[in-house]
Amino acid sequence: ETLPRWSTAGVDERHGGFHEAFAFDGMPLCKPKRMRTMARQVYAYSIAKLRGWDGPADDLIAHGIAFMEKGRTGRGGWARTLNVDGSIADPCEDAYDHACVLLALAYAHRAGNPDALARGEEAMAFVESYLEDERLTGFLETCDGTELRRSNPHMHLLEAFLAWHEVTGERSYLRRAARIVDLFRTHFFDPESWTLGEYFDNEWKPAPGGQGVWTEPGHHFEWASLLVDFAARSKQSDLIPFARKLYSSAVANGLNRASGLAYGAVSRDGLPLDLISRSWPQAEAIKAAIALDRPEGPDLKPEIEARVGRLFRWHIDPAPTGFWIDRIDERGKAVAGEVPASIFYHLVTALMQYLD
Repeated sequence: ETLPRWSTAGVDERHGGFHEAFAFDGMPLCKPKRMRTMARQVYAYSIAKLRGWDGPADDLIAHGIAFMEKGRTGRGGWARTLNVDGSIADPCEDAYDHACVLLALAYAHRAGNPDALARGEEAMAFVESYLEDERLTGFLETCDGTELRRSNPHMHLLEAFLAWHEVTGERSYLRRAARIVDLFRTHFFDPESWTLGEYFDNEWKPAPGGQGVWTEPGHHFEWASLLVDFAARSKQSDLIPFARKLYSSAVANGLNRASGLAYGAVSRDGLPLDLISRSWPQAEAIKAAIALDRPEGPDLKPEIEARVGRLFRWHIDPAPTGFWIDRIDERGKAVAGEVPASIFYHLVTALMQYLD
């Protein structure tokens, strides 16, 4: 249902790229186009082709990469945001966006796009030349640096490095991933509360005030599945207990007990901070449960089924065909004003893993 809709109406044939969001009446919204969204759509169509979709995946992948090229900066990076027509709106070179570019190009290369490998190598070189912390403690938020450091861009870089390792088999990508996992072990994960911090100062200490206690269940789930993936490739089997602890704390403290959906954020002490349940954490919960459904652990298959059921019950079934309800409030009311394209990436990944 989703691929036919987004591969036609979701494509901006006039200006290039893909529409950032739709209204629920099916009309595209003329919003600035984020580089991360463009990249995630390229990823989704690459996965679709690899899984046997008979639609025009090659054309869509090439169309997306060509539009992304309009956002190249003078230093060879990728701008954060483009205007609808493809001109650069925000030239900031952001680590999160570059992680999404890397992920998209890895799978576009695997799907046979002739330009993706060279573009991917350029993106990797840019990240290491301009975004790598000079102390070799992770990556900067932007080329100019910021006072706050975040774990989230590192998580997506870990995802991208694992993707390139999968596609090429080159251990250099696994070594890059290992450095991020080391940061997780030493700074991101709190062994007392089993939580993952989001915001840090430049010394990787929790940020002062509310940001220092802010945790996101969706990211706990996302990290859990990535740690299991990295453990399988690196043989660092001691990471599996970390993944279980992240999953356990998110389930114990991060769910709305009425709907069973993950909240947006909770404190390290388990107090709800953001009561909205978005669609992407529910997709990531499916991925985490699948990753942790292992012979040496509890049988999570009933939980996987329940999580898929909740995703459809709250976010997919009530929406027009091929769309989704992105935001549900704490009382179960749909409060989404639009359908963001960026969610497609989460749904494709989770549901493909579920089908497997």
